[in-house]
Amino acid sequence: MISHRLPPPKKWRRPPLESASTAAAAFVSNVQAAIAQIHANARGAALGRNHEYLHQLRVGIRRLRSTLRAFRRLVRRRRARQFDREFRSLLRSMGAMRDWDAFLHARLQPALRAAAQKQRAMARMSLRKAVASRKLTLLTGRALVWAQSEPWRASARPDERVGPFGARALQRLFEAVHAAAAGIDWSDAQRRHRVRIRVKRLRYGCDCFAAGFPPEAMEAFQHRLKKLQELLGELNDIAVQRRLLKELAWAKATAFSRLAARERPLLKALEKAWSKFEAHTPHWRREAARARG
Repeated sequence: MISHRLPPPKKWRRPPLESASTAAAAFVSNVQAAIAQIHANARGAALGRNHEYLHQLRVGIRRLRSTLRAFRRLVRRRRARQFDREFRSLLRSMGAMRDWDAFLHARLQPALRAAAQKQRAMARMSLRKAVASRKLTLLTGRALVWAQSEPWRASARPDERVGPFGARALQRLFEAVHAAAAGIDWSDAQRRHRVRIRVKRLRYGCDCFAAGFPPEAMEAFQHRLKKLQELLGELNDIAVQRRLLKELAWAKATAFSRLAARERPLLKALEKAWSKFEAHTPHWRREAARARG
């Protein structure tokens, strides 16, 4: 009997764009790159052999959704929003599996682990149904055909270079991060989560428009953004673990105190990371100032 081995999980690959590339070319290339990542990891995620397939599949879907947002001034909004809703629904169907996977990586008492494994098994069945069905293939196929059909808004300039177009798009995403974090108490998990989503959109947006800016100009900002995303992600994992403990009706104080002990230093590190992020001038503003001066 021949054994068909799965290729390893595939990360996103930056499209081969140049500074002279147009906004239209950047949009199509980024949609293609995200869909390639989705297709490369879907089968492995459905089989459930390695949680990294599911992680990379979800990243691919989030990148596709972020691309739709980053280029929203270029493409017709109604259709883009429809695709965004459909991909968001798919992500939600995969979220429970990811949450239980992360939960089971923590140190758990045997009784708690057994209960969590039962929940994970049910989540895996839902995931396989969502990924193994033709829905994912059909949806990505429709999205790709649409992206390649020149779905530009009447007021858009699809032939504009990726740098100037990207600078305006990134500024909007940047302002959305600051609006979500205005006056925030970082111990507020719900508000933190909203900031985390917008930070992720900004980071993926930076990737979408990377061809429009010198790599050395982007490096420092990307470093601060990545650090912020990592800390927000770790804190989100703690919030998810608290929620799952409550779902399992696990009321032992030791489990919650352990999470609180992990959370405290992360909150302090997050405050410092946010201060550094706020103090740094983004690369698209620096390049605009350099061009003017």
